[in-house]
Amino acid sequence: MPSSQDSGCSTAITLPERTSYSARSHLSNASESSTAVYNQEPFDQYTLKVKDLCQKLWPLATEDFVIERLPGGSYNRIIGITTPPSASGTEKRYILRVARFDEGQQHRELAIHRYVAQHTSIPLADIVFSDATSSNPLGSPYVVQDRLPGSNLFVAYCSLTHEQRKSVIQEFGKIILRLQAVKSESSGIVTATAQNDGTWIYNIRRFDIRPDFVHDVDDVDHPSDHTVLNMLLIQCQRWLALSLQYDPKDILSLDYYAQLSKIAREMDELGVFEDNTFHLTHLDLEPRNIMVVIGSDEHASISGVLDWDSAIFAPVFAACKVPSWIWTWDDGEDDDEETANNVPAKPEDCELKRLFEDIMGPVYLKYAYQPQYRMARSLFLLAKDGLRSSWTIKEAEKLFKEWAEFTDTFDSPDAFIGVVAWALRETDSDCEEAAASDSPSVSESFERLQMDADSSIDRKDSPDATAAVLGVDKAQLKDEKTAQVRILSKS
Repeated sequence: MPSSQDSGCSTAITLPERTSYSARSHLSNASESSTAVYNQEPFDQYTLKVKDLCQKLWPLATEDFVIERLPGGSYNRIIGITTPPSASGTEKRYILRVARFDEGQQHRELAIHRYVAQHTSIPLADIVFSDATSSNPLGSPYVVQDRLPGSNLFVAYCSLTHEQRKSVIQEFGKIILRLQAVKSESSGIVTATAQNDGTWIYNIRRFDIRPDFVHDVDDVDHPSDHTVLNMLLIQCQRWLALSLQYDPKDILSLDYYAQLSKIAREMDELGVFEDNTFHLTHLDLEPRNIMVVIGSDEHASISGVLDWDSAIFAPVFAACKVPSWIWTWDDGEDDDEETANNVPAKPEDCELKRLFEDIMGPVYLKYAYQPQYRMARSLFLLAKDGLRSSWTIKEAEKLFKEWAEFTDTFDSPDAFIGVVAWALRETDSDCEEAAASDSPSVSESFERLQMDADSSIDRKDSPDATAAVLGVDKAQLKDEKTAQVRILSKS
């Protein structure tokens, strides 16, 4: 991660890349750390292999290639290459991505890159060369891509003017919407098979449950995966089977996956999984993977999106993790979904938040801010990636506690008023005082609801008061949990 001296911003402590979904604490350390973490040869030695590869790819070059050390990621070693004019008529810059693991990873990366290029207008780096085998000077699968112009948004964001930030946010929101517009009946990973005529056939297979990307041929497009609930239950079953294969006495895994499955069923019963369509989702759509070009003091644009390794088809709520870094960057805080809808302290940050929300629309904001969908995102990631570390165990325990507290509110009318009031407050995204109008603002509605709730508690007639406040029949409130969820969703 660049230091605050590099970027001019305050930054958070870097966490291991596989154990964080934060926007700013997730930039990889330099190659020195990756050499140690992944047990790979030092950069100065590896450079000789890269030069051999360059000579093979650009045999006409007579001058030296410039090899640049760049921060890598969990799955790829990243190296910059500048070719001399003799290689192809003019000096050009490229990015070399070398798989840290096996060939299966490279096939997946190439497949999703081709799929996104074919099905969206999102700017991508063109693939110039690729080799999904180890039969090359590097001894590993690799991809050579054009190097996108501009700067990494992680480094550039704090130096952008307010107007430049606004223009970037507008393009960023549209990229998310373009991704969500690509839908599938199945969740999973995109695979591609080349045809003799040069075209590609795409399929979607289940998520990997092993780090070496090994999967069965019958993992492609299972009809049983066509609902969110079934997909989550199947993922828990697959991870549990793998855990018990290694340790038949793994009681912890048995217990935790059972609890995750129970939460999935309860979420489904409460209507959280109302949309069983799966959407194309870039799970790592963070500033470090966005390149921007400065056009003027008033405008900056996104030149491309990087690192499509984590792009999958996922439930709609998984694609709606709100990028609160847009309006909290200067606070030096990591993204926190629980506080993402808090009103920013600075008027300009309020404007950025409101701009993004206006672009995304009410459906996105419902999935982004309401607590049941935030917890559904956590459940999805745990079911997709498995309980493979102490960090994921802690995340699972956090989910167990939060979901228990959330569902307990349905057993207490007074507490349920608090949940509805919270939801009203969360959906009031105005950063400035509401303009005077004949219709009450959400904030005013919340205040009245809170006063009614307090009054009902004081009178100790909460069941009747709750029904009156919420506008539903008391018997319905008592006997039908789904009615409570509908009310919460309408807020």
